[in-house]
Amino acid sequence: MNSVLPALTWGNWDDAEWGAPNGGADASIAATGAEPVDALIPSQKQRSARKLRKKTWGNWDDAEWGAPNGGTDGSIAATGAEPVDALIPSQKQRSARKLRKKGLQAPKNSQLWFEELLERVESTEFGRAKANYRCNPLKCLHASEEPTTETEMLQGIPWDDLPDGIHPRDGKLPAERARNKRQQVDNLAIFLQRILRPGDVVVEFCAGSGYVALPLACLFPQCTFVLLDKKEPSLAIAQLTNVEIFCGFIDDYHKPFDVGIALHACGEATDMVMQKCLSERAAYVLAPCCVGKIKASDLAYPRSATLADELSRTEYEVLAKAADFGHSSSAAVAHTDINRRRRRCKTLLESDRNMRAEEDQYDTFMFVMHPPTATPKNDVLVGIPRNLSPQVEQGTDRLFQLKCEATLSTDALVRKAMLSA
Repeated sequence: MNSVLPALTWGNWDDAEWGAPNGGADASIAATGAEPVDALIPSQKQRSARKLRKKTWGNWDDAEWGAPNGGTDGSIAATGAEPVDALIPSQKQRSARKLRKKGLQAPKNSQLWFEELLERVESTEFGRAKANYRCNPLKCLHASEEPTTETEMLQGIPWDDLPDGIHPRDGKLPAERARNKRQQVDNLAIFLQRILRPGDVVVEFCAGSGYVALPLACLFPQCTFVLLDKKEPSLAIAQLTNVEIFCGFIDDYHKPFDVGIALHACGEATDMVMQKCLSERAAYVLAPCCVGKIKASDLAYPRSATLADELSRTEYEVLAKAADFGHSSSAAVAHTDINRRRRRCKTLLESDRNMRAEEDQYDTFMFVMHPPTATPKNDVLVGIPRNLSPQVEQGTDRLFQLKCEATLSTDALVRKAMLSA
């Protein structure tokens, strides 16, 4: 290319388009003494500016992109374009544009601070009445000074007696993670023991490798367990005759079932599982996860009509973003005041989910796993459908009885949920 440029003696060198070498005023290319090629190649910014100057049509949406230097002229002129950096939309502006496409209103600055919303909702009847937890029966059993036959029966899964391949450690999980998984499954088992009846079909949604359903299938041989996941799991189920596999998405499952369970189904997946349970009039035991991921969901939020009267979709997403913080069980993370307020946001969102079920004639309960350090995502939601049919024989309703009916206030719960106390 160096051999070609010196031979050029025609045309003008557009300083504004390409940049005059060394700031020279002469726009023509001489036959000799040409500058190095690198100095003549236009940058990406210069090429973008050249394209913008050629545009003489259309309007520039100040509200969407931001008027350069606060200018009021909405049209793009053919010359005198602003630097490209001034025209690139900010992340906030792009987010506002996406919200408008969904028919949603972009939040004002005052709405972005979640504490305002938290205080507002907690002062409502919904916030005062619904954001309470029950005493975890597993904790009550551990605290019992006089073990009874019932206590011994409800100690959880007999991990040491499980067949090979069923224990979480058999899946080559790290020791700490295997211990946490075992504690999480024990919590689900303690609730299922109060719900299941012989012959029930239990579907574990988002089952993954079966760390949850397989131990439960050993504990409840009189029930059938269906493991549902979009990827076919590799499972050690040869010794279990009460386990089935369904490869597909949540909405793909159309068979009847009695109880739905899901441990840490991310974001909207928990709501999809709950909706599937409500449509089947099935009981549910759910441990939600990653509430911040609901932002991209097509589902309606808030989930309940009650909270929808208090919060817009945008405001709900602000609370969800604040609530999605428990990615570490470190006490150092939990001890801060702002994290305790964020934890209260999560409590409200989980209460909203249960309220959605109550509006469908369910009795609902909310717990924190024992011990709380089993996982940062330690909420457990339980729902039992009320029997609305007068023809059903009395006494056949599915019941959920708790030995301890004590409730914990939000503040007390937050301390217990975030600390090991």
